[in-house]
Amino acid sequence: MKFRVHHIMCTNLYRGLGYNGDFCENMTQKVTLLREHPETMLELVAQPDDICANCPNLMGGDYCANGDNHVCVKDRALLAPLHLREGEMYSYGQLMEHARQYLTRQVFEESCGSCSWYRQGVCRYEDFSFD
Repeated sequence: MKFRVHHIMCTNLYRGLGYNGDFCENMTQKVTLLREHPETMLELVAQPDDICANCPNLMGGDYCANGDNHVCVKDRALLAPLHLREGEMYSYGQLMEHARQYLTRQVFEESCGSCSWYRQGVCRYEDFSFD
């Protein structure tokens, strides 16, 4: 399964909200699988993944509606601070462990600060589960 780097935060903080019913159904299914099976192996990518499949902002299957590639830039900006490598395989549990060890408030704010969910107060660093 392909997994976007910034989805480390999204899957951890997900509370059932989303863009529309199709998106939420897919996201809930993926998050439930990952939380219940942290040994699930994921290919870390900076491109649309299986969670993005039903996103209404996904155009042509490989880029976001605004066309400025900002989500890919966000994904790649997280790699170094979280000590991860694009294209490598990690279990979901390993990704959560990297977040526990290396995710700082500053890294979180830089990555999530422009996200509409963050701006609406849905996602906060204080709510991130490091367990």
